[in-house]
Amino acid sequence: MRTVQVALRDSEQAHSLRDLLSRDGLHQVRLVTQPDTAVAGVIVMDIDQLDSSGALPCDRERVVVVASKANTDLAKVWKAGARRVVFYGDDLRTLRVAVLATELTLAAADL
Repeated sequence: MRTVQVALRDSEQAHSLRDLLSRDGLHQVRLVTQPDTAVAGVIVMDIDQLDSSGALPCDRERVVVVASKANTDLAKVWKAGARRVVFYGDDLRTLRVAVLATELTLAAADL
């Protein structure tokens, strides 16, 4: 089972992502207020979590950041070194694809 931690302030979006990922039977999705970097797997977080989570820069390969298209958010994401960004308002399937792409990158790194 692949673990995904979801730390999104929009609880509806967090629950919808959990439901979407859980349907395939391959994902264990944990809704968290603060991601635990000791837990393996992908971390999906709001931009506001970047400062408080400690997940970046050491874990940037496994983090998907959800941000606005505002210049301040984009600058913050760039400065933090995040590699995957999905924007607020994007289709939930786009966020799912970002999670799956992150998992493939992590699997390739383990080879």
